[in-house]
Amino acid sequence: MQELEVTWGRVFSVWWLIQWRAITGGLITGTVVGGVLGAVLAFTSLDADQNAPLELVVGSIVGLLWTILATRMALRKKYRGFRIALLPPDGAT
Repeated sequence: MQELEVTWGRVFSVWWLIQWRAITGGLITGTVVGGVLGAVLAFTSLDADQNAPLELVVGSIVGLLWTILATRMALRKKYRGFRIALLPPDGAT
């Protein structure tokens, strides 16, 4: 298998895919999860200050999971002129 040079153009392609998918997906999932969580918490007797830590934890977990998913998408994508292949190090099986 021929190994290609890590050029700035290829780095930018991978970086850009991760960034725009993480940002776009984060906005969409944040809106949906925030809306659902907000609606559920609206029916509790807690005030907004008491909900903030829960909202922070849930938002952070959802954001982390989405970013991991966006990175997986970046690793599986076929880019223009290259794709990313995960190979064992030399000598490993």
